[in-house]
Amino acid sequence: MFDVEKLKTFTWINVGNPDHDDFERLQTEYKIDEDTISDILDPDEQPRLEVEDDYKVIIVRFPIVNRENDTLWHTEPLSIIYSANRVITVCRKRCDLLDKIKRDEKTSREEFVLNIIYYIAESYLRFLKELNKRVIDSKKALQERVRKQDLMSLLEVENSYNLYMAGIRGNLVVIDKLEKMRGFVKTDEAEDLIEDARIELAQGAEVVANYSKMLKSIKETFESVINMDSNTYINRLTMWNIVLVIPTVIVGYYGMNVRLPFAEYNDAAIGIFIAIMVLLIGFLIYGIIRRRTF
Repeated sequence: MFDVEKLKTFTWINVGNPDHDDFERLQTEYKIDEDTISDILDPDEQPRLEVEDDYKVIIVRFPIVNRENDTLWHTEPLSIIYSANRVITVCRKRCDLLDKIKRDEKTSREEFVLNIIYYIAESYLRFLKELNKRVIDSKKALQERVRKQDLMSLLEVENSYNLYMAGIRGNLVVIDKLEKMRGFVKTDEAEDLIEDARIELAQGAEVVANYSKMLKSIKETFESVINMDSNTYINRLTMWNIVLVIPTVIVGYYGMNVRLPFAEYNDAAIGIFIAIMVLLIGFLIYGIIRRRTF
């Protein structure tokens, strides 16, 4: 997708989910060098600000839900190429956040870029709330029954938290560099935008930290529950093994070729044998129950 929109003071070129022809056009028509395009293609590219001869490259990361990735909730890089008379936004995936920018917000290149960063900062909080709902649902499911699927879901959320924290911190660094860049923050509105974006990202970092602590507490609690259940099952199996040892020993003794007790009572021997086993097993089970081993 290669969209070109002419605005009052600059031209906005939005390239989403680009193919080889789109990158060729960026190189030939807009003079974007090959190294910059290679960075755009890298899904692990971290937020940064790079100054070239004819343009500046601003890379930020935004949250996205992608079922093709190992981690469902992760982040993608958005490259913003900022030059004298145009702004080029390039993303490997479609960035729906760009559709939220209203026409009246596209007053200048600087404010337009800051609006993008602000909406990205705002989206982190929204995605974090949705992730927290997923944690709560998994917690309720685990309280009813401990399943591998719910535990893996919590692990995936933990990975998402780590990715979000890395993206938020990187975006904060980019904001600090943009604020220090000479001539970028010119108006009061631009100052308000950059401050609002910083506040949103700082809140996002705090929310991630709090949610991560809560998730860690939930995992530790259920790990303790699983360990306690495992110990209980092992104790029960051990006690039943002890109980079953009694008839095994008695039957084994009666299978020996030696003089056996009660052998002279042909008709009553089996009854006496069973009665002895029942008494011994009953006495053992009573002792186990009294000690609350089960």
